[in-house]
Amino acid sequence: MRSMTGYGSGMTEAPTHKLKLQVEITSVNRKTLDLNLSSPREWNGLDQKCNEWLKGKFERGRLNVAIKAQSIDSESNGPEWNEELMEQTLNRLKAFAVKNGVSLNADGSLILKIAQSIQEKAALPDWRELEEPLQKAFEQALNDLNSMREKEGQALQSDLQARVADMKTLRQEIAGHAEGTVASYRTALMERLNQLELELDASDERVLKEVALFADRCDISEEITRLGSHFEQFNELSRSKAGSGRKMDFLCQEIHREFNTIGSKANQIEITRAVIEGKNALERIREQVQNVE
Repeated sequence: MRSMTGYGSGMTEAPTHKLKLQVEITSVNRKTLDLNLSSPREWNGLDQKCNEWLKGKFERGRLNVAIKAQSIDSESNGPEWNEELMEQTLNRLKAFAVKNGVSLNADGSLILKIAQSIQEKAALPDWRELEEPLQKAFEQALNDLNSMREKEGQALQSDLQARVADMKTLRQEIAGHAEGTVASYRTALMERLNQLELELDASDERVLKEVALFADRCDISEEITRLGSHFEQFNELSRSKAGSGRKMDFLCQEIHREFNTIGSKANQIEITRAVIEGKNALERIREQVQNVE
């Protein structure tokens, strides 16, 4: 079981091109699988290759992938300044400011931004020439991301199983109260008949028919059985290593339906209270399930 939220990073070098390549991947919850790529503008078509690298590794979630390339020389010797181009850019900015009556503060911060902008626009080789180191950094980031998602998934698993255990306890309470429902109704019915001084006993056909109709209306044995089955399936899914979020979401809908049916049939305050508590616990589970892959 894995969470859909996580972060991973990977880094490699391409010595031939004197570049350091960095890949960062963040993931958040989403019903479908979606990739959002941020990379150098020159690297058109890289998103398709990233989708190939991702294929079969995730079932759902939004993955934000950031790929950066940096000169190894600029990292070790400091940035390489293109002073001529920096001066041209600064002069154009000043002219634009004068023309439009805008105040321009040409301080160190602005100069640094100009230098960084020029450096980022420096020509890069085609990404296909860097495919092998790119894939290596990408897979490092994926492994890092998966480790975090699995760790988060373990925490989710413990929380979900604890909440299911709470619902199991409530199910047992409901079953216990339901066992005496018909007998209690029969006793109450006979008491009312006696108060009305009607000479009827418990074996009277009309009494038996009324009790049978009541028993049919308030019978929740099937719902209780199905709840038990749903809880077991849910726990099995929480132990699964495969993506189980969608199935868990479906089971939550089924559990909610059973609680609703029990609540509509219930004629005891104890059962109604247990149903309300069960639905509250289920709502917290549903919120958690939205983050399960």
